[in-house]
Amino acid sequence: MRKSLLRLVLAVIFCLCVSCGHKDEECFMIPYSPVAPSLDGLLTAAVWDAIPPVVGFHAPWDGLDDETVFKCMVTDNFFLFRFDIQDTTLALKGDFTNEMDVSPEDRAEVFFSHAGELDKYIGAEMDPAGHVLDYTCELYRKFDYGWNFSTLEYCHEISPEGYCIAGSVTLEELAEFGVDVENGFLMGVFRADFRPDGDVNWYSLKLTDDKKADFHQPNVFFKAKADKEAFFKMRGAVLSVDDLESTSWPAIAKRNGINTIGTHVTPSQVSDFMRLEKGRIFFRECERMGIDVEHQLHAMGDLLPRDLFAEDSTMFRMNSDGKRVADFNCCAHSEKALEIISSKAAKYATELPSTNHRYYFWLDDNSEPCFCPLCREYSASEQALIIENRMLEAIREVDPEATLAHLAYQRTMEPPVKVKPSDGIFLEFAPIERQWDRPLSDLDAPGRKGRMSHRKVMELLDANLKVFPAETAVVLEYWLDVSLASDWKKPAVQLPWHPEVFARDLDVYKSRGISNVTSFAVYMDSTYFNTYPGEECLRDYGTILGVYR
Repeated sequence: MRKSLLRLVLAVIFCLCVSCGHKDEECFMIPYSPVAPSLDGLLTAAVWDAIPPVVGFHAPWDGLDDETVFKCMVTDNFFLFRFDIQDTTLALKGDFTNEMDVSPEDRAEVFFSHAGELDKYIGAEMDPAGHVLDYTCELYRKFDYGWNFSTLEYCHEISPEGYCIAGSVTLEELAEFGVDVENGFLMGVFRADFRPDGDVNWYSLKLTDDKKADFHQPNVFFKAKADKEAFFKMRGAVLSVDDLESTSWPAIAKRNGINTIGTHVTPSQVSDFMRLEKGRIFFRECERMGIDVEHQLHAMGDLLPRDLFAEDSTMFRMNSDGKRVADFNCCAHSEKALEIISSKAAKYATELPSTNHRYYFWLDDNSEPCFCPLCREYSASEQALIIENRMLEAIREVDPEATLAHLAYQRTMEPPVKVKPSDGIFLEFAPIERQWDRPLSDLDAPGRKGRMSHRKVMELLDANLKVFPAETAVVLEYWLDVSLASDWKKPAVQLPWHPEVFARDLDVYKSRGISNVTSFAVYMDSTYFNTYPGEECLRDYGTILGVYR
């Protein structure tokens, strides 16, 4: 009963996946990512965990359903696929001599043809031992076994429960046969289940009411095309000036599907960098590669310099003992302080324009708020929002499309109540107290150093989303943050990367309608890449973000 219910639910999901908006036809929409997983070890690539399974293989001529799971994706250069097949009666030929020996074996099959009326197609029938029978075929059953894929690669694994196959073929080769992945094509997906007694069941992903098993006719092909509308619009990385000076991050971002770079740490540091030739080259390269540049900044020290305390101490916060101090932030009810802060924010917005019109001028980290008679009735989040609302007014004088972050971080994680965000203030949620070896959906996880459980993190996220719209919210995460993993000390340690946790975290954010995500990647500089060669974590990051729909 439970299997039947699951099969029904997944069949509904498949029907939703194939809809492409046309009343008179269905189209299977294939997830697209701008970057491909590594073809070495494709079978275990983390991206498969982020692609919804397609099930519903059926043999109506035998009255049988099958538990086979099919997944596929496309990139700019490849069509990639994976089969997970349950089979405890594996049939393989022991004395394999040529490709026709695949014919009596267990196997998975993929066929491709151009859109329109089916006349000619290419096929690959792959057994779990690394042998493939491939060919071109014209209707009806006019096979040319002398033809072979030149770019087909696949890996395979056999287990007591069955076998897995994952592979790829280049779009260039498919295009030679009129297969246009971007605009639409025909595809067939099948499985042959042989048994030692010679009996066989033939399963097709496309349902058919044919009385006889036949994969080589139009009824079992279905329309498919690449779906380039990614859910996660912003796929970012935040780097310090030191990182950007030492290595070519625009190129790194481009080849790993990252479309937004946030500079860091302070406005004055970033402004100085952007005036250098290295900074100008960085900006031009991002522009050339279509990468947004924004600036995620610890700003208050530059916006209200501490040396102004001697001029007017009332601009600075009052501590809980009733004494004005120049340690952190400001007095949120000092008109003079707000005027200086907003004026400086507009100045830096002019020097450091954001190509996506999102600005980030953060208050000081985890610092106590002002306790003066006017401020003490307001929480740290509310005091921050008072300042942010005022800054946005000034920034919009130089960038009318500007939006400004309200950073929910440590003391400002609690949502504001008494102060409302101005139009154009967006939530930036930075859950630094969580842990990254367990997903946010694991509500019992105690958090980093046990300071905030995932249950509490999720409660705070949901509470903030009642104040700020999800569609403009930005998640600032630490999945790639080498500096945090290194306890902000060099030499840097290798990033502890958990792609399966990352994918499940994306489920959490997607379920709340948050489509803008970025991560600190500080300390990923030339020394780091020389010490720990390879960009596997960045490839996983960009690929998994890319395929979410």
